[in-house]
Amino acid sequence: MLREALRYVLIGLGFGLVWAAIVYTNGTITSLNQLAGPVIVFGVAGLIMWGLRRAVIALRNL
Repeated sequence: MLREALRYVLIGLGFGLVWAAIVYTNGTITSLNQLAGPVIVFGVAGLIMWGLRRAVIALRNL
C-alpha cells in the first residue's frame, strides 16, 4: 500500500516537473524558488488522488 502511495506521489511530481520545465522555457517564471512550490503541490495532489482511490475502493467493498 505504501508503494502504491509513493507511485502516485512520484507521478504527481513528474507532472509537476514537466509543467515547471514548460513554464521555465516559456519564460513565464524564471525563478527556481517560485517553481518549487507548484511542483510540491502536484506531488500532494498525487497523494490526494491516491487517498480518493482508496476511499472509492473501500466504499465499493461495503
